[in-house]
Order: sequence, then structure tokens, then C-alpha cells
Amino acid sequence: MSDQNLVNGLSEWLMERGFSITEERQDGGFENILLRFVGEGCEVCLVRERGEWGVTLAPPSGEPKLPPKIWRYYMDDIPLGVALGEQVESFESEVAFVRDRLNEIAVAAQSGDIGARLIGINWAIVKDRLGLDPDMPLPGRPEFGDSH
Repeated sequence: MSDQNLVNGLSEWLMERGFSITEERQDGGFENILLRFVGEGCEVCLVRERGEWGVTLAPPSGEPKLPPKIWRYYMDDIPLGVALGEQVESFESEVAFVRDRLNEIAVAAQSGDIGARLIGINWAIVKDRLGLDPDMPLPGRPEFGDSH
């Protein structure tokens, strides 16, 4: 299935479930696109950057916006060691995650510490990929440590 078909299909599917488009932007120079959908319990963004589509998810506050794999690590309590060994997910698998687990995402998004937990997981992965000290706190945000 083409990326555009996946975008169209997920957009329609979200709107059928009560989500509404709250932002739609297009940058002609790089053909970047942002489609932000807000619904009961969470936010789903479809983003095209440099010709590649991706998905980000956010709690109702709109922050942090992170890819589905970070949410999956949190929701499934996947150990950091396992997460570090995983490959990049395809756009098709990101769309499938949203479709298959939207209700769980909305429930997880209601957790009081969801932002800190997601940022902690993401920061641990970034440090590993960049070869940074695993104990290094998030710059400007020392309260966000690793959550696994």
C-alpha cells in the first residue's frame, strides 16, 4: 500500500472515531506536511519530512510528540536493552500500531507521568545511539531521567 493511501486511510479512520484535524500545514520548499488530529484522550500527527511519512503521538497536552515505538516501549514495558536493539519501524507499522492500539494509547496518555516516562525512554535511546554517557541528564531538564 502506498504511503499516500496509508495517510488517507488513517485520516478517514481517525475522523470516523471522533478525531478532528486541528492543524494542517504544508511547506512547499521541502514538501513537508503536518496533519494534526486531536481526539478523546490523545493526539495523532501525520508528518512528512524530506519526503518520508511518519507518525507521532502525544497525550492531550500535545507534548511530548514521539513516535509510536516509544509509546509501545512504555505501554508494553519493554526493557531498554531490547528497545536499543530494534530497527527503525516502517510507516506502515506505525499506522498499524495506531489502528490496532488506539484505545490503549488513549488510556496510557491519561497517566499523570506519561510525558516524563516517554521523554526518559526516548532520551536513553538517543544517548545510546550517540554514544553519550548513560547517566547524562537531559540537557536543561534534569528531572527527566531514564525511566527503565
